[in-house]
Amino acid sequence: MLLSCRHLHLPNLILIWLLSSGVAGGTSPLCPASCTCISSDKGKRKISCLAGGLSDPIPTGQMDPRIEILEISAPENKKNWLSVTSIFQHFKQLEELYIINSNVNQISMHAFWGVPTLRVLDLSANSITTVFDHNFRGLVNLMELNLDDNRIAQLSTGAFKHLTELRTLSLQRNALKNLVARTFLKLVKLHVLKLSGNPFEELDPEAFKDIPELRTLECRGCGLRRINTQIYHLLPYLTHLDLGHNAIQFLYYDEFQDLHRLHSLKLDGNLFPVILENTFVHQQQLKFLCLARNRIAKIPDTALKNLTSLVELDIGYNKLYKVESVAFSYVAKNLQKLTLSGNNLKMDGVKSILNTLYNVRELNVAHMKFDKVSADFFPDRIQILNLSFNNFSEIYPEIFPKNLQILDITNNRISGLNASTVEYFQTLKSVNLDGNPWTCDLCHISDVFSRVNKSRLFVNATCAFPSVLKHKPLVKLSLEDIPACGHSAYTEEDLEETSRRGLFIGLVCILTFAVSSIVFVVCSCVQRHKRNAAQRDKRTRAERQENSLDTTTSLKSQISFQFPLDLTEKKLTVSTIDEIKRDERQGMSNGSIVTGL
Repeated sequence: MLLSCRHLHLPNLILIWLLSSGVAGGTSPLCPASCTCISSDKGKRKISCLAGGLSDPIPTGQMDPRIEILEISAPENKKNWLSVTSIFQHFKQLEELYIINSNVNQISMHAFWGVPTLRVLDLSANSITTVFDHNFRGLVNLMELNLDDNRIAQLSTGAFKHLTELRTLSLQRNALKNLVARTFLKLVKLHVLKLSGNPFEELDPEAFKDIPELRTLECRGCGLRRINTQIYHLLPYLTHLDLGHNAIQFLYYDEFQDLHRLHSLKLDGNLFPVILENTFVHQQQLKFLCLARNRIAKIPDTALKNLTSLVELDIGYNKLYKVESVAFSYVAKNLQKLTLSGNNLKMDGVKSILNTLYNVRELNVAHMKFDKVSADFFPDRIQILNLSFNNFSEIYPEIFPKNLQILDITNNRISGLNASTVEYFQTLKSVNLDGNPWTCDLCHISDVFSRVNKSRLFVNATCAFPSVLKHKPLVKLSLEDIPACGHSAYTEEDLEETSRRGLFIGLVCILTFAVSSIVFVVCSCVQRHKRNAAQRDKRTRAERQENSLDTTTSLKSQISFQFPLDLTEKKLTVSTIDEIKRDERQGMSNGSIVTGL
């Protein structure tokens, strides 16, 4: 028998509403049609409006006033167009409010007045350009504020001064170019500050004076060229510092001398050419250090000195070609994860480092151009191994450490596996073989094919060759699809491709030989020219010596011929007295002395 509403008293109506609110999987009449009303993971009453297409006003009047979590968002192709105004006062138990991706461009004055229970406020991915202190009045218990991905270009002094209980403030990916003095006035309990993705020219230490309890500072991808170290002096309790992907070119040896409590330090993606001696000597509690993607060509012997608590070290994608193992001796005791990927280190250098770091369990050596390793190269203690983007074409169980559990060997040159390798991989916890050029003929994948549907190893593997099977998943192959070995198994296209490859390789070889020949000929000509010149010089000197000798000989012979005629030869002559007197007179007239005979 149906009862008319006019015959029911108000308490009965309330009872009927309470009873009806428990049906239909937790939904109630006070739930907008485009929303879902359920319990959260922690059993709290939650309303989620995620379908999009909402416009002002937010339908709070159709929502259960007892809700504890309100979530409003939208897909990219159906965005909301909403404003944040003072419409939440009747939610007396509201603890978390999310209004995301809803084109909110401003927050009205005292929008959250009368909602003292709010602990989390997330207004990310909107179009907010400015915030004022009066926007947050009344949020005396707010602990987390997220304003990421808005258009905030400036913050005034004390913009958050009413949020005295705030622990986490996130302002990532806005348009902030600077922070004015006392920006964080009265946020004495703030522990986490995220500023990444803002185009800061510099960070003013005066902005950080009011947050001495800060534990985490993130300023990643901000274009910073340097950090005023006075900031570190004002933040002595920092445990996590992220300055990755900036444009910092140099670290002073005493850069971090005021930060004695650091647990995590990220400096990746900067422009450091070198790490100075004793740079981290004050970070004895540091557990994670990331120096990847810089320009580091050398790690000095004492660069890691005193890092006795370090568990994870990432120096990947630098310009290291040689590292002395003594540099790692300071971190050998506790280091468990090491990333060397993307450097120019030779295999003997990597082996020397691994022998020094006797506790490393996880090793990353991707992008190292390795094509083979010896059976004892990796220590047996290694449990996680990343060999992706190398040049391995053949792999065998013997090259892997005995305690290996997780292997990444994606994007190498593996075209097939034998039965023993497949069986070995099946004993591991995780193996990733994606991105390898599988050759789908009986010579290469016969052992793989027999196990392809019994293992998850080849779920994403696809054929690269022959062309008739290109991009076809191995798990969808049938035995009839797989060609036999040899050229007869391939199409003309494959043969043409092989021919083209061979022709290309041949041309490369010919060009290489031609260039080498030209270089050899040029060098030979130069050497021959030098030899000929030397021989000509030698002949010239010899001819000069010979001519000199001939002249001397001629002169000697001429002298020997004339000498006896002039001095030694005597002719007997008979002179008359008149001739003698005449000779005497001639001698006296010439001034010569004449002796008588």
